[in-house]
Amino acid sequence: MEKIPGASRRRLTLLAALLASCKEEKITSIQIQRMTGIDRALIRKDISFTGFKGGVSNGYKVQDLLGAIRAFLRLPLPGQKRFCCIAGLGKLGAALMQCGIFDESPFKIVAGFDSRVNRTEVLSADFPLYPAAKMETVIPESKIDFAILAVEDDQAQLMADRLAKSGVKGIVNFTGQVLEVPASVVVENVSPLLALNNICARVNS
Repeated sequence: MEKIPGASRRRLTLLAALLASCKEEKITSIQIQRMTGIDRALIRKDISFTGFKGGVSNGYKVQDLLGAIRAFLRLPLPGQKRFCCIAGLGKLGAALMQCGIFDESPFKIVAGFDSRVNRTEVLSADFPLYPAAKMETVIPESKIDFAILAVEDDQAQLMADRLAKSGVKGIVNFTGQVLEVPASVVVENVSPLLALNNICARVNS
């Protein structure tokens, strides 16, 4: 993939999600701006990174643009699955297990881990739950690429270290800690507190 600014990559990922749920045949940059809050000039610039040439005066063909973005970002195609795990089975981790948001997505949760053995014994899930001590074995055997980190903040770095050592390629970080990981591991910080601080900064700017 061509090297592009991180902000452009995030906007294209958001645009792919919007297009995947769009029921119309075409969509304009003005509509995208209204729905996302992203300036239409930025939208057009981001799309240009993909090499997509299918824009027309009355909009983009939704499925064509979606296909171009997916190919450029190497996003999973419909029917493909990327295996994931949840690290931390407290209230947040347990809620993520049960909420069903992954059911129709290309991401499949295939394992859960917790440092407290009793949590893996009392919880039920549609996938196996393991003590954290088994990460280094289960993650490579299950071909798990990505992890959702939902532990307490004081355990975050230790668990991230174990995930990286076990071979995960990316971590979705729900904790409030800034993680130090090898360059081979990508981290996406999605702490609600971080998100609220970002909103606060934008509202007050």
